[in-house]
Amino acid sequence: MGRRRITAVASAAVLSGGFTLTGFGVVTMGPLASVAQAGPTCSPGEATTPECAPPEGMPACNAFGQCGQIWCPASGMTPVAGWDLSRCHTFYFDPNAPDTKPVMISGNPPGPPPPPPPPCIPLVNCLPGL
Repeated sequence: MGRRRITAVASAAVLSGGFTLTGFGVVTMGPLASVAQAGPTCSPGEATTPECAPPEGMPACNAFGQCGQIWCPASGMTPVAGWDLSRCHTFYFDPNAPDTKPVMISGNPPGPPPPPPPPCIPLVNCLPGL
């Protein structure tokens, strides 16, 4: 029983010392770690800010139901070749590509814009107060 207690105390001391050294390493590496960090990347939520806004314009849909989407560096998707990888971009998927190998095309899908929505007719196609 005495040997177990000594082993437990010794293990706790080694672990405690290891955590302490790790803490000192983090404190002394703090300024160096900030130098090595990459700069902030744009995300879809920041796509409306000037430094992240897509040069192709914000995503839009056409009359055929094809819609543009937004790609940002923080999205994790593979970008289209030639894009500035520090800002967001607008793209759409090629409708003629097979589903197993989608092809991203830069910009919004071509075609006429969708028609405007119908006018609001209370209690028929819209509810008052909504």
